[in-house]
Amino acid sequence: MQDIQGKINYKMYRELTDKQKAFIEHYSQTGNAKASAIKAGYSEKTAEQQGYELKNKLSHEITEHTRKLMASAAPLAIDKLIKLVEDEKTTQSVKLGAINSLLDRTGYQTVNKIEDVTNKKTDEELQHELGKLLSVIKVVPSSNDDLN
Repeated sequence: MQDIQGKINYKMYRELTDKQKAFIEHYSQTGNAKASAIKAGYSEKTAEQQGYELKNKLSHEITEHTRKLMASAAPLAIDKLIKLVEDEKTTQSVKLGAINSLLDRTGYQTVNKIEDVTNKKTDEELQHELGKLLSVIKVVPSSNDDLN
């Protein structure tokens, strides 16, 4: 729906006025109907009502244009994620988040594995094992603990 310069190609849409086209452009970027109506050239006095009506009347065109804007921004976002992963100054947790985000957007999902560490032991067996562990563990307050 966009040409090379990023303008909307309205050939597939119904006949729209220049103001309606401008409203679609602005609303797709801001989500603010009143401000978009004003920027499109509608009167400030009627902008709120006009924006509401245009938002509903042109919802299909707005949805399509917004989808196209998001699709055109995706390569930039992916490039930023890749740079985060490759940057030596980036923390490991940020890198992991960027990697998960990239995998998620490419259709791969990280596996959440839940392991049963109880090995189907009874409550009594688990209580006994916990008692043994607690008997050999010595808890020492750290220097960060408030002793008061």
